[in-house]
Amino acid sequence: MVIQKQSGKKIAQISLDKIEEQPANRVSRMIRDYYWKGLTRRMDKSGIEALISDTKNETLTAEVLPVYVSYLDTFAQNYYQALEKDLAIKMVVLPKDISPEYVKSINDKPGILSLKLEEVDGEVTGVPFVVPGGRFNEMYGWDSYFEAVGLLCDGRVDLAKAMADNFQYQIEHYGKILNANRSYYLTRTQPPFYSSLIVEVFEVTKDVKWLKSHLKTAIKEYQTVWMVQGKRLTESGLNRYLAEGIGITPECEEGHYDTVLKPLAESKGLSIAEYSEKYQSNVIINEALDTYFVYDRSLRESGHDTSWRLDDVCADLNVVDLNSLLYKYETDFANIIKSIFNNDFEGFTSEYWTELANKRSELMHELMWN
Repeated sequence: MVIQKQSGKKIAQISLDKIEEQPANRVSRMIRDYYWKGLTRRMDKSGIEALISDTKNETLTAEVLPVYVSYLDTFAQNYYQALEKDLAIKMVVLPKDISPEYVKSINDKPGILSLKLEEVDGEVTGVPFVVPGGRFNEMYGWDSYFEAVGLLCDGRVDLAKAMADNFQYQIEHYGKILNANRSYYLTRTQPPFYSSLIVEVFEVTKDVKWLKSHLKTAIKEYQTVWMVQGKRLTESGLNRYLAEGIGITPECEEGHYDTVLKPLAESKGLSIAEYSEKYQSNVIINEALDTYFVYDRSLRESGHDTSWRLDDVCADLNVVDLNSLLYKYETDFANIIKSIFNNDFEGFTSEYWTELANKRSELMHELMWN
């Protein structure tokens, strides 16, 4: 009925086979024929127009929406700058060094991060992505992998491939697959499913050139996001989640941290709002609270936001799920290099990655198994 109404019809003619259709079949058909389209977004002019009217922007942005663009992507810089005359946006070029301090400095000017653009027949369009629900207009991290699984099941390899292409863009331009493409997520990644995504897309497309490009980027992500000692790689040889943002997370609704901030504010004779303002501006220094927000951001990076499972401890733990996913990265790399690239890829062999996977498995059984 809704579809007929949206088509401008006052009378709906529904065939008997649709009325008698089994509920599971109907849901599957609706997802395949309507919902994927309804959940598809782009970071081009049409997509930016939707972002400007996004309900989340009422509290998170000023009248003009900042569009943050990588310093490397001059094509996107020129495109969004040209849109400023037609849309209420402001193109901002990100610095080469995107530090936690820089991200904190723009938290009062939150905006959207550009994704991959392409030019076809002289027209610029955004490489599409699927959002996890109708109220969203940004691309999320691990949500995107599971959406891509559904897309592949429904024969939408074009959209699943586009999701991987946007993952690649994020790694090349922001240094990681983002929690989502908003400015306050620049220090935060998500559970790693990139290798799974490129393997599953390749199983359908058999596009070796595409696979080669993405395998190179996936190895880069593995090395620079997950395997830097003292960051997400710990002394144990296993990995943790670690989001390095500073201070109160701007995406949370008002009052979310009141139970944490109230006793601290009362001890200083301040209201919660006054304490928050002084803490955010470094008038009040509280290292314990700094640590709390590292844990809080890391919890959100883990995808378990916000649950008691990793609350107040997330950055201190080598968790089973993350290390299992990185074990899959290592075994995926080994299998791809052996079966597709004749056991030689950019100087890497299958045996190299198998050895890393075996070492991780041994450490997990030694340190995690109870």
